[in-house]
Amino acid sequence: MHVYQPNPMIRSGVRWLPVLFVWLLVTSSASGQERPHPLQASDRSSPRATLKTFLDSTDALSKFLGQDYLPSPTLEKFLRLTSLSQPILGCLDLRDLPPAARRKAGGAAAAALYETLNRIDLPAWEEIPGADKAGSKDFVRWVIPHTEITLVRVQSGSSGSEFLFSPDTVARAGAFFERVRGLPYSRPVPLEGVYEILTAGGGWPIRFSWIQAMPTWLRAPLGGNAVWKWIALAVLLGLFSMFLRLAYPLSLRGSTDHPFVQALLRLSLPMFVLAAILALQFLALVLINMIGGAARTIELAATAGGFLCGAWLSWRAAVVIAEAIIASPRIDTKSVDAYLIRVSIRLLGLVAVAVLLSIGANRLGVPVYGIAAGLGVGGLAVALAAQPTVENLIGSLSLFADKPIQTGDFCKYGDEIGTVEAIGIRSTRMRGIDRTLTTIPNGALSKMPVVNFTQRDRMLIHTIIGVRYETSPDQLRFLLAKMREMLLGHPRIDPDPARVRFISFGASSLDLEVFAYAVTRDWNEFLGIQEDVLLRVMDIVEQSGTAFAFPSQTLYFTRDQGLNGGKVQAAEAQVRQWRDESSLPFPNFSPEQMQLRRGSLVYPPPGSTEAPHISNPDAAPEDTRAARSASDKDRKTGRNP
Repeated sequence: MHVYQPNPMIRSGVRWLPVLFVWLLVTSSASGQERPHPLQASDRSSPRATLKTFLDSTDALSKFLGQDYLPSPTLEKFLRLTSLSQPILGCLDLRDLPPAARRKAGGAAAAALYETLNRIDLPAWEEIPGADKAGSKDFVRWVIPHTEITLVRVQSGSSGSEFLFSPDTVARAGAFFERVRGLPYSRPVPLEGVYEILTAGGGWPIRFSWIQAMPTWLRAPLGGNAVWKWIALAVLLGLFSMFLRLAYPLSLRGSTDHPFVQALLRLSLPMFVLAAILALQFLALVLINMIGGAARTIELAATAGGFLCGAWLSWRAAVVIAEAIIASPRIDTKSVDAYLIRVSIRLLGLVAVAVLLSIGANRLGVPVYGIAAGLGVGGLAVALAAQPTVENLIGSLSLFADKPIQTGDFCKYGDEIGTVEAIGIRSTRMRGIDRTLTTIPNGALSKMPVVNFTQRDRMLIHTIIGVRYETSPDQLRFLLAKMREMLLGHPRIDPDPARVRFISFGASSLDLEVFAYAVTRDWNEFLGIQEDVLLRVMDIVEQSGTAFAFPSQTLYFTRDQGLNGGKVQAAEAQVRQWRDESSLPFPNFSPEQMQLRRGSLVYPPPGSTEAPHISNPDAAPEDTRAARSASDKDRKTGRNP
């Protein structure tokens, strides 16, 4: 007789149910009351011992079934049936069956084998090989006379070896019973028709008296189970379908604006499916008590579905965990750190998926180690085929580790310029200045030179100014001094380094280099500062009396007005005065001159919409009044016309 005991997957999946919680508590006490030595192993050291253990254990279970359980089934009695079935299953060699199907298939085979042994003539006990003959290593199998029922020696770890009913006998137990079904019992049994009771009866709390009260056609066997069991199974499958149909729309809710809520809702579907599979397996195999091939199919399908849902749940849970971490106010959802967290947690989820699938495959009897060895041989071909994907994944890890760019950075990639919109596992999206969206594989981006403008602490102003060759050396000195003074006085120009140098004699001009850093990171603000500097350069060039040179050849047909003689004289006089006072700012300004002129200009320039409006000059800020005072002092001493 077989009573189904849930496999570890069911126990772990539904342990929170109150009934099963009571079940687990009662199991320990019930099994402990069954024998005075509950940890003592059953004797299976010889064919005689195994056969005696099998028949005695099955007789005890049949007696308890007929005298105690069937008249008044209770949960405690049902659990005692479970403990009584353990020695019976231990007499069967179930190695050829998938681990997930061994309890149910083994129980049905044990019931059929018990009914068969009760209807055939067994040899006398002294004729059955005992411990004396089983001690010989050459003795490995024994067949019951005039049958094909075989007991074989099986290695059992530290206990040496034991004799079990062979895998072939277990597989053909149902066929053996069908051949002897019409024969009378050859030995006294506590309860007749155990196999029929198993076929028609259900599990606790379905009373057998209810089954007997059903119409005959509902109790008729069909495919190894009563008709009523198939009807109940169809109802369960219908409820399962309705349950999933209600759960599926919930998983589609949420929006990308709330990624954590969206990930949490998507987690609901695998949770619902897993709970439904565990409930369906419990009800079909424990409550309805399906047996035979149908039970084996349900058990295998439920195990496969359960582990697949577990893997699915692990993958979805990884997304939920990642989004929960990113939901912290200190982490930007579009930053590189956020993408790194997503990738890392998903890799851990992928490992969990692989582990669950391996355990599930082992439970289904799939040779996991053989498959792993085969993957080692075929892994090279798979790696070559997936080379672009692997390359992009490694490129993603490089981007996340080095962090050359982050979401929102303005950068130059290749020959294009744009803003980073998103950094994914496989690719990065760039928004160009023409507003087009470019998707670049991370493998290619990691090999591409990327210039990150956002990471600059200062922005360079660098230009070459060419003035006419008619410019005198003193004019040029005046021009250089005033331009340097302007850079030192500009509040948005970093004075170190800020330089203006006469660098070369060009083809049609005297070339001056302006090199300075604008103190800003914003591109638009930089353009405004650069524009102001260039306009001030134009004013200084005009003030010096010279002019910009044109990179062209000019053919003069008449005399032009030439240079402004008055301004030329004024510039030269200023330089002579600097020379006479030993204050000529060449090659550099003195520290006192630099300190005096630093920040003396007003920026934005007066008249600008962004310039502060000062109605009362005496109420100007302290630094502005100091700058004006220094400027007035220069005018009085003739230093700064």
